[in-house]
Amino acid sequence: MTVSADIRKPHKLAMLALAAASALALLGAGPADALPYRDTLTQWADRLDAAAVELDRAPVQTSTRIGDGGLMKLGSSGERVGRLAQRLVELGLLPADKVSEVFTADIDHAVKAFQLAQRMKPDGLIGAGTRAALDRTPAEAAALMRQSATAMRSFRDTAPDNVLVVNLTNQTTTLVRGGEEELTMRAIVGRPSRETPLLTDRITHIIVNPTWTVPPTVLKEDKLPMLRAKGTPGIQNAIVYLDGQEVAPETVDWHDVTPGRVRIVQQPGDHNALGRFRFNLTNPYDIYLHGTNEPRLFARELRSISSGCVRLEEPRRLAELLLQGTSVTPERIDRMLDKPQPQWVKLQTPMPVQFVYWIATVEADGAVRLHPDIYDRLDDAPAAVSAPAPVPGTVPAATPAAAPAPAAAPPAGVQPDAGRAAMPINKSGTAEKATDKSSV
Repeated sequence: MTVSADIRKPHKLAMLALAAASALALLGAGPADALPYRDTLTQWADRLDAAAVELDRAPVQTSTRIGDGGLMKLGSSGERVGRLAQRLVELGLLPADKVSEVFTADIDHAVKAFQLAQRMKPDGLIGAGTRAALDRTPAEAAALMRQSATAMRSFRDTAPDNVLVVNLTNQTTTLVRGGEEELTMRAIVGRPSRETPLLTDRITHIIVNPTWTVPPTVLKEDKLPMLRAKGTPGIQNAIVYLDGQEVAPETVDWHDVTPGRVRIVQQPGDHNALGRFRFNLTNPYDIYLHGTNEPRLFARELRSISSGCVRLEEPRRLAELLLQGTSVTPERIDRMLDKPQPQWVKLQTPMPVQFVYWIATVEADGAVRLHPDIYDRLDDAPAAVSAPAPVPGTVPAATPAAAPAPAAAPPAGVQPDAGRAAMPINKSGTAEKATDKSSV
């Protein structure tokens, strides 16, 4: 979006927003050279504490709460718009004589100035993220910074040298190997009604060309009603099973069929809801990482929209990095992608994965950013989050783990992951109609 010059001009107002809303401008120099990940965490934690101290020194100010509610934008009206306008006056972004219960152009400009100061997309929309930032007092912001700093130091002191870090609040995934950050990408995590849990886990297998089995809740509430109404599940390239037998869905009277008798499996391909790569974990909650057939969603600022699993912006790049030094080269991955069936690759040394909840983070230029408390965990979440336990048989916080060796598929008859349905294997070692009972 192109932002008008009058929004960019008032640097003073932007700085007021930084100090009063969340102190996003940090002390010190610009971005540092690349550091080992532990040193980066130390630097981040120190900066968060410094920013919190600055907020503590700021004079106490009136802070009008906008409160929960629907999206507000140019043209909206009502009491919440009035509270929004008053909050913008308190932040020095709107003249007092421009307060209105109608979302005017003046309020729109002030909102965009606030969003720019907060490192948000300056779209003028008051959704959950912008509203939370506006409602946050300096004291609350300082507490969040200290909480995240404590959690980062705890993670730094106990994390192995090789770990995949998924931060739920800013929806990013970072691969650390040999203590160095190798890759950071955007992610999509569970929506508030289907939270992604704070897991300590590990990646055991990569599946190229995964299938996707519609999970029970989606089947019951969405797909079975669609079968009854239209004779189709509304999923591209899907196979429908009734009592274990493949059927042509348009030939079945679904009105008396119970959900437990139905299974719907989407076949591999670019259309698949999991994309082309799935990274299996070992937890009993059917949570794993995968690609997506909707890459446009990564452009969203708030990406807590999945059903619990974590979607990755660059799944292939992650797969290539995890398979470096093995016989599964990028060229071989290309050949695997051309096959019509799921292709399993086992990591000889599983990759530890840690899900964290760091609300305050530090940007590349040294600015602090506070993210929405998407799961309302601030009151009950511990300040420190434990790091992943070392994989049995490995030495934590030392040299990088040995490069994982590939395997075409898990042994026939052996369940590849605890808490998951086993993937049937044919004589060639390729998974046949591999099931996935998780939601995406």
